Amino acid sequence: MLTDITMKPTIYAAMKPFAERAGQIRMFDFLLHEVVPKAMAGRIHVLNVRDGILVLGVDHAAMATQIRFQSPQWLIQLNTVAQKERGLPILTSVETRIATDAPQKKAPKVHRELGASTRELLMEMATHETDDHLAQTLRRLAHTGHQIGKGTGRESHAGDSEEASG
Repeated sequence: MLTDITMKPTIYAAMKPFAERAGQIRMFDFLLHEVVPKAMAGRIHVLNVRDGILVLGVDHAAMATQIRFQSPQWLIQLNTVAQKERGLPILTSVETRIATDAPQKKAPKVHRELGASTRELLMEMATHETDDHLAQTLRRLAHTGHQIGKGTGRESHAGDSEEASG
């Protein structure tokens, strides 16, 4: 029982630097979300703070580019607040890391067939359309919707050419 009491301060003393560092990272993350534009707030996270460098994680390279241009202004604001808070270091620069999750597989494209009534409506609209370009586009859409579902769609070529000439 006596050894447990004497070990606890040692364990806590060993954990103290980690807890302080985690607290700094969390505090800078909180302060950063107050400084950045609202649209960016959910997409930027503080990964680390070391030697005056704020390391940020983002989900996209375009976001990293935006940060590169805006970070000098953010540093000024963050350092102003950091001077008021106890235990926060002064920041000198910002590094950005793009968080790469496991390679994401592209979702397969789903091509839906237009229903017969929808194709008929498109063809009917095309016959009444005064703009030839729009009428042609409507006929092509009706044909494509049929072609995707059937594979070749050759049977509807004749119908389209009759509609186009008439």
